[in-house]
Amino acid sequence: MPTDKIIIWESGNFLPFLLANSLQKKNNSEFYAIFDVPDKQKPFYQKQKVVDFKNIWFFQDSISEPRKKIDTKFLTSFEEKYNINLWLLALNERLFNENNEFHKFSREEILSILEDECKLFEKILEIKPKFLITSDTTLHHHELFYQMCRAMDINTIVFNKTVFG
Repeated sequence: MPTDKIIIWESGNFLPFLLANSLQKKNNSEFYAIFDVPDKQKPFYQKQKVVDFKNIWFFQDSISEPRKKIDTKFLTSFEEKYNINLWLLALNERLFNENNEFHKFSREEILSILEDECKLFEKILEIKPKFLITSDTTLHHHELFYQMCRAMDINTIVFNKTVFG
């Protein structure tokens, strides 16, 4: 009997991670994880025995130094394949906009980062998951992965925190 493949996106709030732990106790699914966490938290996730992940990826490890040579044909075909406007995501990213006082990203740097992200996410989605478990998207790369999952008809479970006045 085929088992469901479930990917969690963990940004350090532990909710998807804890849900994966609970689900793993109740069913026979395969669990995968993308950790978008600071380097200081990596050792915990690398050594933990709470969830038996079939594979894990640390998002920040997959982004190379920006380069000048951009594969624009790849980016164009990617946008068409998933019906995602990459430049719109980049324009709405607070890290890339003019209010970032630490670094002014060039167009080439942004496209280089987007190319790395797209290639990483396509590689991850080769596992053909049935579910994505995540919290609200807060950065462009998280939103990009979410939109890719939706385009591929992957069931998405998105948690958010209720705000009380």
